[in-house]
Amino acid sequence: MNTSKQVNAMVLVLFLLVIATGAYALWDTTRADSAKDDQVEMTAERGANTFALNCRLCHGDRGQGGVAGGRLPSAPALARDDLQGIENGTFNQDALDSAFKFVTNTVTCGRVGTAMPTWGQSQGGTLSDEQIRQLTILITAREGEFWALAQAHADELDAEATGHATLQMPDEVFAASGTELIVNNAAAFSLDQYIRIEDERLHVLPLELEVERGVDGTDAIEHSTGTPIVATQLAGEEDPATGESLTALITAEDTLLPVSGAKRIRIGDTVQLGDERVRVNGFSAGIPTTGQTLTTSIGRTPDHFLASGAEGIEVGAFIRMDGELMQVTAVADDGDSDIALDQALSLSAARISVDDAGFFQTDYVIRIDDERIRVIDAVDTGQTLRATVGRAETTITVSGTAGLELGMVIRMGRELLEITDLQPAVIEVGRGAADEEGIATQAASHAAGTSILKTEVAEDEEPQTGQTLLEAVGLDDTTFTVSGTSGLAEGETFELDGELVTVDSMEPARLRVARGVDGSSAATHPARGSIFERNLLDVERGVEGSRAASHDGGDQLFLTEVEMERAVEGSVREDHSKKAEIFLGQRLIVERGVFETQPAEHPNGVLVRDFPPPPEGPATTGEVCGQLLGAGPRATAGPAPTLAPDAQEVAIVADNIAFDTDSITVQADGPVVVSMDNQDEAVDHNFAVYTDDTASEQLAPASIGSICRGPCDEIVQFELPEPGSYFFRCDVHPTIMTGEFIVE
Repeated sequence: MNTSKQVNAMVLVLFLLVIATGAYALWDTTRADSAKDDQVEMTAERGANTFALNCRLCHGDRGQGGVAGGRLPSAPALARDDLQGIENGTFNQDALDSAFKFVTNTVTCGRVGTAMPTWGQSQGGTLSDEQIRQLTILITAREGEFWALAQAHADELDAEATGHATLQMPDEVFAASGTELIVNNAAAFSLDQYIRIEDERLHVLPLELEVERGVDGTDAIEHSTGTPIVATQLAGEEDPATGESLTALITAEDTLLPVSGAKRIRIGDTVQLGDERVRVNGFSAGIPTTGQTLTTSIGRTPDHFLASGAEGIEVGAFIRMDGELMQVTAVADDGDSDIALDQALSLSAARISVDDAGFFQTDYVIRIDDERIRVIDAVDTGQTLRATVGRAETTITVSGTAGLELGMVIRMGRELLEITDLQPAVIEVGRGAADEEGIATQAASHAAGTSILKTEVAEDEEPQTGQTLLEAVGLDDTTFTVSGTSGLAEGETFELDGELVTVDSMEPARLRVARGVDGSSAATHPARGSIFERNLLDVERGVEGSRAASHDGGDQLFLTEVEMERAVEGSVREDHSKKAEIFLGQRLIVERGVFETQPAEHPNGVLVRDFPPPPEGPATTGEVCGQLLGAGPRATAGPAPTLAPDAQEVAIVADNIAFDTDSITVQADGPVVVSMDNQDEAVDHNFAVYTDDTASEQLAPASIGSICRGPCDEIVQFELPEPGSYFFRCDVHPTIMTGEFIVE
């Protein structure tokens, strides 16, 4: 190759190298920008996850605000221009920097007088500084570009909560007017749950009583949440409390009463709510149920089971236990429980004795010959175990001996035990204790049966301890034999007919027992387990259209037997435990268009997600990060110092728990005066300068300003040190209100 060609080749190579270098430089800039964008998006993604886990229940799934998001009404929208650096429709970097600091500080410290809690770990919260930074990037991103990530995280959390259930309507669509929907996994839902289908929000109805108001001459009135439901048709000494209560406020016009349960309430009953009586005409619930339960556990193989009753179970109907769907093929009343009467039963008896009462639960319907009988409850002695009892133990401690007798047969679980010795509870007391005014009461004699009363009770609490004297006591006695020790405590004072006594010590009641009598098996029994009277059951006779009759000892007890086709419509066979509830198919009854949404039509296959409601009655944040709830009047930092005539003046503003600058520069030629304008309502701030950010050494004692509660003004004057970089902060908020102090 000649010299000319060599030169041309070298020129070409150099030319290509220049082009390649320029192209790389252009590409590298694009690559760097792309990497930066990817990093920001990854950070926002993490912030979106944190938001979905912690913030959305107040501010909405994508920061749209409590009202628009169907959550806490007082929670403001976060997806808004001013938090994205937009002023008067135009982006402003200073405005964005200010918004970034504002959001960071608000998340860290919360807001006094509102439901916004403290989240920063430095203030006792749960989020790290990095997690708060990620949240802030999400919230302040231009044009809200990352809120879709927060919505995606919320969607997945809510879908997981319902097992990714989908609509499976027979007509292929859930009409806008419909209130009953069918899903492929109703086991994942609960009464009184809020759910979401696409953008519509729905409410799975709670358990409700359908009632006639103001019967028996009473007036229909408003009742508050928690009002107890009291039975009015119970005989004799039986406790009238049903154990249930209202779960929401009701007005005088309401005929559907949301209740906590209905175990002791039946159609046709009249119950008491305060001074009002209502008649129960029916029940409704958002998850339709047969009202029946399994009486024994079943595995995955059997195609039949014993149920607590037949009502609500029909041939051809679809039923559900847990997540498995079944179709009923037969229902009969001859399911053998392998249990019999162990005593004859008269025509009028309201109590039966069987050879295994521990098998039965409330509301089981049993058949003896042609009569059907509903179980109300086992006969309880009112006493419980104080400690766990092993299989071989023959001495047991109990809550008391009232209702127990020597030779009596008792039941714990399914084991029968005979009491061979009975030792009542004993307390040692100090007599004639002083009353509230310090005056000693008079010791007196007390008869057996005297009630032992509490001396300190809440306004709505009864004074009874539930205990009485089993034996009379004289003036000088200090040992009392009592019915039990529940409700009593050592060191506390109690009243007996006007005399106050202080309990010095207690010896609990004890029983000696013979184990596993009448062919039952000895077993372990837990502390606080109930002690029942033999194998007795309180019952309702002649139910479901049958007639009460006399029966002989040894007569068999039969239950409802149901045959079914298992695991239908794609469900999976499961094991089911005793007391598993038997529901009606995969149905949900709902209220449509709640939380400011409108009912809409939805096709099959769409997800039915959870919609967790906002916190109930959120606590108001009080004092945190120097913010004081209900702070006093405007405060000042005290008299202003006499200013040097040649002092340099620096002005700084504290607002939204932040200084308006993170850098101050002054000249090293004389004293400096810093005036701080605290604009934060009821929040403490000061201005202080240190040698470094460890705050281990102050720049000068005079540089530490006094704390003033906003709105107020503070003036700090001090002599400057040698030129260099120093550190300023607010001592009340040392981790979030900081900056560099430069002396040139």
